[in-house]
Amino acid sequence: MHEYALGLPGDPRLLLRHQESMPSLIQSKIAAGGLWATTVVLVSVGGYFVGWGAEAKYEDLITIDTPPPEVKLEEQGRYDEAIQAVLDRRREGLHEADADSQVAQIYLDRAKKDLANREKWAQQAARYLDKAAALAPGDPFILESAMDGFNKAGDYSEQGCPHYEKAVAFGETALALLQGSTVTIEGHVRSYPTQPIKEGIQPRLKRIRGKVEAWCKKPS
Repeated sequence: MHEYALGLPGDPRLLLRHQESMPSLIQSKIAAGGLWATTVVLVSVGGYFVGWGAEAKYEDLITIDTPPPEVKLEEQGRYDEAIQAVLDRRREGLHEADADSQVAQIYLDRAKKDLANREKWAQQAARYLDKAAALAPGDPFILESAMDGFNKAGDYSEQGCPHYEKAVAFGETALALLQGSTVTIEGHVRSYPTQPIKEGIQPRLKRIRGKVEAWCKKPS
């Protein structure tokens, strides 16, 4: 079972809770076993969002009895197969940027567990985060995902500052796209209120900026 996704039976929303020790990057990992029969599962999953951000990005909900195949594969440590399963779901309509964000999360999870190769997997995650952001530069949710992913990649890298700095840049760009009261994103059928999304991004961005200030600023 993964720590982020908490299915709330009877609640029409799936709220993803952020924890300080882990990335907020979206993921289709819902509680296993009996909870799967009663929990709504996100159709297009690509990173970890917080609160209303999760609901806003993934409004297309369905009820299923089993998780997507990549969830079980990843739990078994079959990361390459899990990644391929995500990429295969593009043929079922999963947006490429969302797929890349989810692949990045799998690499970050692998980095967390594989200490000997942690930096290698963090770099792979960074590559997919960059790709996702390049494919969807006007999608604040993908950029939020990149912010959180690069923050975690920095935690997993010996030279983390470039990743933290990139995380800050993506977070700031995401906020810049949320200037109005609502935001419309290509490929989505409705607009979303920006204030809850901004409130989700701002405290995490502040913490990442703190890392940059503490660890990455050169003495003047």
